[in-house]
Amino acid sequence: MSPNHSHRRHLLITGSTIGTALAHCFAQDDRVEKVTLTWHSRRPETTSAKISTTQMDLTDDEAVHHTLSNLETLDGVINAVGFLHGSGVQPEKSISRTNPSSFLKNMEINTLPTLLLAKHSRHLLKASQAGSFSSISAKVGSIEDNRLGGWYSYRASKAALNMVLKTLAIEWGFALPKCTVAALHPGTVISPLSSPFTANSNKHLFSPDESASHLKSVLDNLTPQHSGRFWSWDGTEIPW
Repeated sequence: MSPNHSHRRHLLITGSTIGTALAHCFAQDDRVEKVTLTWHSRRPETTSAKISTTQMDLTDDEAVHHTLSNLETLDGVINAVGFLHGSGVQPEKSISRTNPSSFLKNMEINTLPTLLLAKHSRHLLKASQAGSFSSISAKVGSIEDNRLGGWYSYRASKAALNMVLKTLAIEWGFALPKCTVAALHPGTVISPLSSPFTANSNKHLFSPDESASHLKSVLDNLTPQHSGRFWSWDGTEIPW
């Protein structure tokens, strides 16, 4: 953990497969006193006394406000919630497969939560000695890196997420100069989100714990000078 993050005592992490792994990874750090892990439909299993869980709908402005208003302090936010497929929604291989409901579902889950979390955590992070705010994005959200096409709604929602984080970093560079804002690419993680698309993949697959460990290393080495950028699991920068 970098000197600027030595005060990261209380973290809020939004639940998912990778979110739960991140919560346990940070809970092992002696400098972290408490992790609040949120969940929506299924309470995650936790094994650390440092981790408390709370239910929250990240797409509901009032619900996010209520949860954050009950926190006395906060030193970091990591949004790890994401959506790729489910309930009849699949990534589109062709523009002919796009439809409004699938597009809006991707935007609602992949983009909106970061806006609401930033909106309602601002006052807490402003009071922190060295706050951090990050969201799990995806390399396919990079416009410059897009060479394969497809996955219109998912790509667009992650590109929109990246724009939210970049814009937030500019605003908070003035309003919260001690806070670091980052987009994170976790690599291809073994999870319900990725499982239908990794059976024949030749990419290296990370377990949630492996990915969480990589991402913690990245976050531990970021300072406000790194704010407003897009980081891969191995610490390399990804173009927007």
